[in-house]
Amino acid sequence: MTIQRRDFLKHLSVGALAAGIEPSFNSLPTQSTTPPEQKLHPDYQSNNPGTEYFIFGNGKILGALQASPNPDLGTHGGLLVMSSEHFGRKISTYLYHPERGLQNSRFTPIINGRGYLPEFAHSTIRWIYPNGIPTVVLEWKAAGCAVQEESFCPIHDSAIVRTVTLRNNTGSAIDATSAMLLYPNLMYFDEYQVDRVNMTLTAKGYKTMQLFSLNKSTVGDRHMNIPFGEIAPGGEKQITLVFTLDLPRKEFERKGLERMREETRKYWAQHGTFETNHAGLNHLFACSKSGLRAAVAQSGKMDGGIWQYNMEWVRDQSMVAVGTAMSGQSDIAEALLRRMINQSVDEDGRTVDSSRHRPPETMELDQNGELLYALWMHWVWTGSDHLIREYWKKIRNVAEYVLQPKFRDPAIGLLKNSREYWERDPAFGVKEGYELAYQTWNIVGLQRAADMALHVGEPGKAKEWTEASALMQKSFLSHPKYSLVDDGRFVKRRLVTGEVQRTFEPLNRQSMPKGMPLNVETISYCDPDAANVLPIMLGVVDAKSPLAAKTLESMEHLWNQRWTTGGYARYDVTSEPDSPGPWPFATMFITRAYCEAGDDAKVWRSLNWLLGVDGGKSGAWLEYYGDRPTPPLPPVGIVVWTWAEIIAFIVHHLLGVRPGPRELVIRPRLLSSLNGAHAKLRVQGHEVELTLKRATQGQSALVDGTAVKLKNGTLTLPLPRKPMTIIITL
Repeated sequence: MTIQRRDFLKHLSVGALAAGIEPSFNSLPTQSTTPPEQKLHPDYQSNNPGTEYFIFGNGKILGALQASPNPDLGTHGGLLVMSSEHFGRKISTYLYHPERGLQNSRFTPIINGRGYLPEFAHSTIRWIYPNGIPTVVLEWKAAGCAVQEESFCPIHDSAIVRTVTLRNNTGSAIDATSAMLLYPNLMYFDEYQVDRVNMTLTAKGYKTMQLFSLNKSTVGDRHMNIPFGEIAPGGEKQITLVFTLDLPRKEFERKGLERMREETRKYWAQHGTFETNHAGLNHLFACSKSGLRAAVAQSGKMDGGIWQYNMEWVRDQSMVAVGTAMSGQSDIAEALLRRMINQSVDEDGRTVDSSRHRPPETMELDQNGELLYALWMHWVWTGSDHLIREYWKKIRNVAEYVLQPKFRDPAIGLLKNSREYWERDPAFGVKEGYELAYQTWNIVGLQRAADMALHVGEPGKAKEWTEASALMQKSFLSHPKYSLVDDGRFVKRRLVTGEVQRTFEPLNRQSMPKGMPLNVETISYCDPDAANVLPIMLGVVDAKSPLAAKTLESMEHLWNQRWTTGGYARYDVTSEPDSPGPWPFATMFITRAYCEAGDDAKVWRSLNWLLGVDGGKSGAWLEYYGDRPTPPLPPVGIVVWTWAEIIAFIVHHLLGVRPGPRELVIRPRLLSSLNGAHAKLRVQGHEVELTLKRATQGQSALVDGTAVKLKNGTLTLPLPRKPMTIIITL
């Protein structure tokens, strides 16, 4: 986009003056007699069609480079910045301006006196990983020159480093400079300082932000000018800009950029890697791994949906703790687990959802099982039991809490209350009963709690919880009145009478969000529900059984229910208080179950949908894809949980790496069209290098060069005590 004089003033304000461009006021529109209406900038909306966010961060600072297909849908190349420790909506990010949105956050090269901005149709945004460091690259054209912006976060420092290379592809020399603004969000920053000695811009208020260049520069009121100088034909020059949050420039420079790069390289080199001949699958792993680091604060604080909820859930954080443990980011997993135990679990073992404790009737009872599972996963993946021993009293109470008579019928062992997995309650038509997801997660969680109890020397508790889990599983699968199986498939919910709850009838349909199915439908069905595949995904039932097959068959009703773009809904849309649309992490539940069942075609269909939907290129998916009535519902944001589900799919199901308290089990599932896979994972503190190869005939395994027999496609080994190299041909 070429900016003419008047437009350049409009887009860059004082930055234009800093660049030495004289504004013209001759063609400004005449003033209307009607007072203008204050309208929100299109950057306000988080889910504009075609918009993607390349998210990067380190637990201290979170950045996102926005790609927008046209100006009516947002600022292409706009930068969003916020603190990882403080939740916010998109409008409350630190560079958002009420009238200009993210326009002021863009870098502007000025070539032969004219300023330029990136245009979507003539630019590309992509991920690269130099030395393993997640880096966002924006490449575009300006006056016959190539502009390349690379942005990354040093792993330990609250900074965003933007390196810009300008290459002269014209036939003659050019004179080039550039402009960068620091326009803070006026809601949070009310002081501004211009340091004309050190050439640094500072905004103070809620936080302290600084903008400076590592190259020669000049500063003025809220703008910085960084010259490239003369560039010969075919030549190029580079400048580096730094944006910091609560990190003074002198501290940044004392440490130095090269040391920061080396620390960042070492950090990412210690974490899991995954490569196949399928670029999309590699992308899913890489962006999920870096996304988890960006989204979780150093304290373990994590928004359930970036720019959306501004609240915490034990459920979401437990699953992210599992994903980070599997990807080798045990520091993040530990921070999450510590925060949950200290902040989100009370002394009785009650868990928090949406940052609050609910009464027993509407508690999310799956969360207890999920937290126990996450603690166990951290233990078996890291080989460290310090969290279990430090917090054992509280962990024990988490397991005990769901076994109270107010939830658990001692005769059948199942758990009941009046809230369902997706957070609907009696107002939505939920009746007191037994929810499938609550049974599944506590069957799994109590089994893991028993392992931990044995480890810390409480065999009595281990026996009690093993028996409780076994009774729950037996009733869950086969009780003549209360099993969660009906007509050969899993169902969502049984009432205390033993009847299947087949429909939800809200207490007042008119109180539901206007125009949504639960507001306008006459019959709202409970099943099918994506959570019905959890027993298949988690191994509570044989994935190759007729029960699993019939349950998965029922899931196909959720694909393209009232849309044509693909993806699974979370449940039958007739009972949806939101608008119809596919949900990425619910899609991943079903994908994981299909992988266990061996249906590669369905797995690839879901993965290709993830790669093709908005967010697939950047690797940052919205919670769901559909219209949302905002208000009363919150805006749609980026759900962190999706990244964890992708990591679990790749590590737990495709690679099949499953450490336990006493042994390492590897049961890979090499998807069709993959020639093989190569991964490096950290298990019990040691690197396990795993290579999967496609066999022409037979199966075999080599462990550190020694042949080891596979049994039913599964390799069982002692836990690693040193680095291991494993090659499996299947």
